[in-house]
Amino acid sequence: MTRRTVRVECYAGGRADETPRRISFEGREHVVARLLAESVEESLAANQQTRRYKVLTDEGLVLEVVRSSDGAWRLVS
Repeated sequence: MTRRTVRVECYAGGRADETPRRISFEGREHVVARLLAESVEESLAANQQTRRYKVLTDEGLVLEVVRSSDGAWRLVS
């Protein structure tokens, strides 16, 4: 599984990091049309939390992004 760092803009609300709105990579910005799935994974050994989102863009792309406990966003492909 390949992961590359991406920039994610989120909804500016109380829990902003829970709703991605735009994902930028390779010089392009992709607007999120719909959130398809969301999950929270916890590592008991490392006491870390990872948030995973599957989104549909306005161009029809399905992207899966992961936000690690260090705050970095990565695109999973």
